[in-house]
Amino acid sequence: MFKKLSLGTRFVLLSIIVFFTFIALTGSIYRYTTIGIEQNIPVLTLLAGCYFFVQLLLFLIVFKNQLPKWNFSWDNIITLSLFFLLISTVLSVNVSITATVIFVVMAVLFSTVKKKHFQPHPLFYFIAAYYLFQYVGLLWSLDPTYGWRFVGRGLTFLVLPLAFSFYSVSEEKRNLLLRIFFRFLEVYLLMVMVAYFYQVQFHKVDFGIGFHLKKNYFCTPVPPGVDYNLLLGWAGYNHPTFVSFILTLMFGIGFYLWQNDNSPKTIKISRFEIFFYGFMSAVVILLLQSRIGMIMFPFGIFLTLLYRLRKRKKLVLSVVIFSCILVSLAGIYIYNNFRGYFTDRPREIQTDIVLSFLKDHYLLGTGTGGMKILIPWFPTAHNQFLGDLFHLGIPGLLLLLALMGSSFYFAIKDKNFPLLYFLVIYFIMMQIEMPLSLQKGITYFTLFVGLLLKPLSIGKGKI
Repeated sequence: MFKKLSLGTRFVLLSIIVFFTFIALTGSIYRYTTIGIEQNIPVLTLLAGCYFFVQLLLFLIVFKNQLPKWNFSWDNIITLSLFFLLISTVLSVNVSITATVIFVVMAVLFSTVKKKHFQPHPLFYFIAAYYLFQYVGLLWSLDPTYGWRFVGRGLTFLVLPLAFSFYSVSEEKRNLLLRIFFRFLEVYLLMVMVAYFYQVQFHKVDFGIGFHLKKNYFCTPVPPGVDYNLLLGWAGYNHPTFVSFILTLMFGIGFYLWQNDNSPKTIKISRFEIFFYGFMSAVVILLLQSRIGMIMFPFGIFLTLLYRLRKRKKLVLSVVIFSCILVSLAGIYIYNNFRGYFTDRPREIQTDIVLSFLKDHYLLGTGTGGMKILIPWFPTAHNQFLGDLFHLGIPGLLLLLALMGSSFYFAIKDKNFPLLYFLVIYFIMMQIEMPLSLQKGITYFTLFVGLLLKPLSIGKGKI
């Protein structure tokens, strides 16, 4: 019976067994040892490392006959570096930077050895123009010193499109990478739950303490004093918005691969994996108390449902109408009962500063990095469009609109559902964050745009 299941389903079921084994292990740790607040995250990180090693062995055992044979070819090396970059999206910023450099260097060396020509996608020119204008903004910056640091952080805008201009990923290899990354995130989700069980025992609280709308539910949080650090500190990166974005993104990508991947049925993402991943993502987003995640993830489910029913227009209309009614009722309920949870006074103060400044300086803004002078504690407008207007005035906003407009144009023109799904989810995140001003957000955009774009030579795709 067990052997009749797909390899992906078997992997998840075995992973759940490993998960409960480590839950029992955390109980033993607290039964026979004493862990102080200073050792909390270091011990959890050690536990996470052991957990990942066991899961890696499990993955290699389950998929040993389906994995491509390894040899030290340029193609395999650059593919491995690209996968390392994918994994880094949920790890520390330094790991992400290192992974970016490795992939770019490998791509350039690959092009030199294989005598590949520089073939950029037209969208890459919009990305370059958007970034290079930030150097122009240094001319009137209120804080040129911070401005130089700001543009230095954005070099990923140039280097990742450069790498993808030399190295074009085939659809088959792209699907392989995304399949493995999807399963890596299945393990990641279970690891977050291991961390939650660990912290529940560390703080001697009830298991259900995190399953409600309350930002800080552990009594002794580790600096910076937010509970999501206790659940994600082992990964070196704890921003709940960006973690929720990756989880939401790969739910849609996984759904697309389940529907369209032409790989053998045994190694395709299974229906069971989709439901497991969706359920676990919802739980983790709730535990991380990510407010935007609670909006992004249901919307991601809605988009996948529309994609599934795209050929049944009457049913699509019914789903849209029902969803609008459901969202309206949920909005009224939240407004009446949890309004304080979804409002944030520091964000309101930042928005007030931005709007006040723009009344007289909307033409050129603060200049690159200039917002640091006006919002010294954390320079952001919590909205990419408002922030670019604040930062670089009307020219900066127009370049952002050109970048996003051209991105949507190519996604719709090529009928590229994965890219369109990515852009819609990213657009939602841009309403409450400035991802194109942060290292992780820039990496997300350039990595997934480069990976999901269809080369022009392929022509029109089908979804």
